[in-house]
Amino acid sequence: MGKSSGMRSDRSRNANGRLRTVRSDKHLQTIRQQYDKPVVPGRGDTHLGTIRKQTGKSETKLVKD
Repeated sequence: MGKSSGMRSDRSRNANGRLRTVRSDKHLQTIRQQYDKPVVPGRGDTHLGTIRKQTGKSETKLVKD
């Protein structure tokens, strides 16, 4: 399935219509480049899963703060 026009992010939907989950091995540097702002301090090769464990926040909540 394609992207929904009402979605705020670049996430697409699976074949069953649910939103695709964000991979936990996404690097911090990728998130910084994607949103063009410093999200959390740390090395660029740190995985999103590690940041989630440390802060308890999702990618969306990290970007909003």
